[in-house]
Amino acid sequence: MSNTSSESNASSPDAILQSQPLRQTATRVDRPCDTCRKRKSKCAKEPGQERCVLCAFHNRDCTYLNIPQPRGKRRTVESSTDKFDSEIGKSRKKPKASKPDTSPATEPYPDQAPPSLLDRTLGLHRTTHFRYIGSSSPHEEKLLDIIHQSQDHGAREECFKFRLVADSTTFLSKSDHQTPLSADIDHDLEAVEQLVQPHGLGLVELYFRTVHPSYPILHKAVFLEKYARSYSEFSPALLAAVYLLAMDWWEFDRHLSSHQKPDADSLSRLAMKALMDVIHRPKLSSVQAGLLLLQRAGGDSWVLTSQVLAIGEELGLNLDCTDWNIPDWEKGLRRRLAWAVLMQDKWSSLIHGRPSHIVNSYWQIPPVTLIDFPESAADDDDKEGSTEVEQGRLLFIHLTRLTHIMRLALETLYSPAQAPVVQNLVATKGVQGLLELVKPLAVQLKDWAHSLPPELHMSSSLKTGKLCSNGYLHLSYFVTEIIIHRHIIRALSESTAPSILQLCRDAGRARLERAIAFVDALRPEHLQAFWWFAAPKSLAYIRTYGGLLWATSRDEDEREFYRKRLGEFRWGLKVRSKGVGFVGVALKEMEESLREIDMTSRPVPSLGCRDEVFEAHGYIGFPGLDQGFHYFHQQSAEMDDPSTFSLGGEFVTLDDAHTFERGLYGA
Repeated sequence: MSNTSSESNASSPDAILQSQPLRQTATRVDRPCDTCRKRKSKCAKEPGQERCVLCAFHNRDCTYLNIPQPRGKRRTVESSTDKFDSEIGKSRKKPKASKPDTSPATEPYPDQAPPSLLDRTLGLHRTTHFRYIGSSSPHEEKLLDIIHQSQDHGAREECFKFRLVADSTTFLSKSDHQTPLSADIDHDLEAVEQLVQPHGLGLVELYFRTVHPSYPILHKAVFLEKYARSYSEFSPALLAAVYLLAMDWWEFDRHLSSHQKPDADSLSRLAMKALMDVIHRPKLSSVQAGLLLLQRAGGDSWVLTSQVLAIGEELGLNLDCTDWNIPDWEKGLRRRLAWAVLMQDKWSSLIHGRPSHIVNSYWQIPPVTLIDFPESAADDDDKEGSTEVEQGRLLFIHLTRLTHIMRLALETLYSPAQAPVVQNLVATKGVQGLLELVKPLAVQLKDWAHSLPPELHMSSSLKTGKLCSNGYLHLSYFVTEIIIHRHIIRALSESTAPSILQLCRDAGRARLERAIAFVDALRPEHLQAFWWFAAPKSLAYIRTYGGLLWATSRDEDEREFYRKRLGEFRWGLKVRSKGVGFVGVALKEMEESLREIDMTSRPVPSLGCRDEVFEAHGYIGFPGLDQGFHYFHQQSAEMDDPSTFSLGGEFVTLDDAHTFERGLYGA
């Protein structure tokens, strides 16, 4: 335990940075060589080497011919464990704009940072990117082994064309300047910074108080350490994405709120342009930028999700990096990013009604655990309007587990391959067969809900002066319940036993009531916190589901109940939408999907609503509301005793509806 802990600490960014001296005596041996002085980079030598890292990288001699010019007093760089300067609005030093030099001989050292921080990473190198070599690619593993054996093992690994990080796991390295549009990075960085100056530092601080604790896909210590030196060390897309998300909480900062907010539209366009420029040179920063842009209210995009996923697979995020020869802190970052990409794909697949791009057999990533998060409760920000770190870590972990259950529900009930299976099941066993099919999902959902720690409960987690992002976790849970019940309601028909039909509709109504009550109970601390990309369509999904219950009502009283309840739900969202971006987007989604529906009149069943409708709409995603209004008249088998039915071998009497609710749906 102690050995593992010491090894982890030794390879963490904090330990690495603390091990670097802040200032060195300007002797001929230690002062920067001519090349490093010209590039304004740190001149670092590895033990036993006569040339510095930069000169060795470019195979040139270290010279000390130029006389150092006098310079003013210089502020020392703070450690990443210390809180960096929080004075907002303070002007930052900008690099001089110059024509980019793309020749290898003058290529700057990555990130202008101490070489021990980033030179062994796979996804954070400033001037080199790495692509995973798949087993079926033209690169033969046996030939790669020969190449690895012939390499100079005393040289830096990022200098190799092929980098072996584990047995049978090799990456191909390539210089960034050899890719299209690489010369635009300096111009884009300047444009991003000009749009937000002089508030860049304040926005970064605001981001790590409000967004990062609930969506921890960055490494805070690395980000702040680099930003304390210069914004020019970042990808323009990532820097713009951080600024954009933080601007949603502009009013929560006392200093920022007294100034005019930067132009978000211009910054968003620049961020998307910069992201498209770097897709040819995959970096972890590109994945981070894409994910953050997708989290903006109204920024959800199935196409961008697909691109982010492709970049992630180029970087090998779909693989288990536990035994790789990379720093431990990058392993934790990669695991968090891998799960963030997987969740983005799976929930996008649900709300857009599209097939997932992730092949489960190719995504072999271990569960994310607390040790994968570098921050803890000790890193909490005491400023008003911040979010708790510990709460965010637990939220992320439990969301990954809920995503697994939702994925199973989606594949079981909505995939095209399963449509004929479910159709045949309902035709031969009736709705009872469908209930048997979904029971394991309901049990998993119940177990998941019972496993939530107190920190993730909606009421007990509120603290004065703190925002709480637990809302989007619970909303995702309700949507997972709804996609199961939505399918059951569709399968009910005139041939379904009245007692079973009534029980299923009562259970479906209970789910709608619980979801609406959850939204009604949201407090400002919840609404003003971070909500992830799926929240707007998840709210719209609740109304879609209520519309399905209205359309399949059996009498006017039931129809009037749902009509009134959905009206109240819409009004509740409308009064909460002021200053809450995701609620406003949800209302827009609802209007677009329900504009043609007149709930004051009785719904008319579709004429083509028998088996062919089931086949045509076996895979339906959001909005898909019109298909939900069809009545499915499936032929179900006659049951010997209509007062009982079997759930996985257990016979349940309809007299005990509440027991059935708890057993099947986890109520």
